[in-house]
Amino acid sequence: MLPTIQTLIERLNDEGIRYCHWKSNWTLPVTLMGGTDLDLLIHRQDARRFRDILTQLRFEPSIEAGVRTIPSTEHHMALDGSTGAIVHVHAYYRIITGESLAKNYRLPVEEMLLSNTRREGIVEVPAMGAELIIFVLRMMVKHTTAIELTLLLRQSPQLRREVAWLLTDDALEEAVKLLPVWLPTLDDRLLHEAFEALRAPAPVWRRVVVGYRIRHRLRTYARRNLLRARAVGATEFVGVVSHRLTGSSKKLTPAGGGGVIAFVGSEATGKSTILDQMQDWLGETYTVRRIHAGKPPATSLTFVPHVLLPTLRALFPDQRSTRVETRYQGTDRPARQTFPLLFGIRSVMLAYERRALLTHAFARSADGTIVLSDRYPSSRSGAPDSPQLGHLPARDGLRRRLAAMEARLYDDIPPPDLVIHLTAPLDVTLARNAARDKTEPERYVRFRHSLSSDLEFDGVPVHRVSSDRPLEAVVREVKETIWATL
Repeated sequence: MLPTIQTLIERLNDEGIRYCHWKSNWTLPVTLMGGTDLDLLIHRQDARRFRDILTQLRFEPSIEAGVRTIPSTEHHMALDGSTGAIVHVHAYYRIITGESLAKNYRLPVEEMLLSNTRREGIVEVPAMGAELIIFVLRMMVKHTTAIELTLLLRQSPQLRREVAWLLTDDALEEAVKLLPVWLPTLDDRLLHEAFEALRAPAPVWRRVVVGYRIRHRLRTYARRNLLRARAVGATEFVGVVSHRLTGSSKKLTPAGGGGVIAFVGSEATGKSTILDQMQDWLGETYTVRRIHAGKPPATSLTFVPHVLLPTLRALFPDQRSTRVETRYQGTDRPARQTFPLLFGIRSVMLAYERRALLTHAFARSADGTIVLSDRYPSSRSGAPDSPQLGHLPARDGLRRRLAAMEARLYDDIPPPDLVIHLTAPLDVTLARNAARDKTEPERYVRFRHSLSSDLEFDGVPVHRVSSDRPLEAVVREVKETIWATL
């Protein structure tokens, strides 16, 4: 059991909070290790004390952005300090269930679940009969639409394991005693039919027939009429398919909103490795997008020149950005010579592409997305991924206009919410660079290291992290820093 989960459960027990982990208890060991959400049903009269405990344990609320929310439910997240895992408490104050997408039934069974409990270790869970009733109703209602049947096919191995664990004769006997007290619109004969249809399992057509009969009996508990419920289910299904096709995610967002988190530092300080770790960590729970501000994609305006870049680099190798930067900012910088015109045009084009990418990222963060940016423009001209022309000699009107245009474009870029500045000694970065599949010239690595040692981000919190340590220690520090910001 994760320490954070154990502490929470112990507090709930000690303070007499009426709760239970109300569903999918066949995977409770995995849940207690943080593998899935902690689905807690909380008595409504204990809701305020429950939230107070969460606050004391440093849980933070989250919301389902961009989706149809389910009433009487809340999401709370905490960082488990010992493992770096995100603990997700999905709190319920009413049982609103049914189809996976529409959740069309509000069943008045909270008291049944909370007053008929047993202990699994230290966790309160419903009596097997009470859990069986909810499971059978949920599963059978899902057999009444083509969309839900499609989703059930994907879950069939998992469903068979839960059926084998829960659908026992003893649980059925207990359920038959509870049913007339809490759901009098159903009868034990129909419950028996549904039970056997799932346990056997019966042919799909038979399960569909029983599902329709149960849905008819539950109509007084429906939140919407049949047509509206179908429309909601279809809309949600289209959203799921759309997100799968586009590779995006439809998940939670911190209640305080999303954010743009920039990872900066010289070459070979571990930015890509740390970004991989953060994307996997946050992406399990939140809507996350990763971008590369150092190599922004082409826009509709810059697409053609972007395509021509490889050819121009081959024709004018001395005007490659890496060579011009070291020549004009290094120790052998020409005293009077102005910057090449092609370099100036490329710098403006980069500024335009970065502005497009980062302003879009800023807008996405306002909608709840956590944006992880590999590199970010700093406040200092001449720094990596920042304005490159303002501090160079510009001895004609065209070059001065290019420098002014570049400066305006960078001024338009919104600041990030947090900067993680990864650092490492020069000898470490040189050794790492030499060990990579694609190495940079040593002179360039030395030059970028010197420029990246003192990056400036006006008005933005910057957290410096030494990456010259075991990866586990670096990852933990970065996680704690990000969590404190969200």
